[in-house]
Amino acid sequence: MNAKPCLALTLVSLVAGCGFSSSSVETTKAPPAAAQKAPERRETVFDPWVGTIDRAKGVQNTVDEQAAEQRRKIDEATR
Repeated sequence: MNAKPCLALTLVSLVAGCGFSSSSVETTKAPPAAAQKAPERRETVFDPWVGTIDRAKGVQNTVDEQAAEQRRKIDEATR
């Protein structure tokens, strides 16, 4: 017997065996969104860097806004 059909049959059998029944989905319904509580935020070692990135993005947004305002003023002055 050729190895490729055996391998294909094995993979199909494994995938079919790993399936789930529709009755298991019905019994494990999630509670309503209002009843779910947000997970507690834990501090990590990356928090200082994440904060730095957030501040840098804020600064970049400010610079972009000021540049757009300056371009608008230049355009008005050249007209």
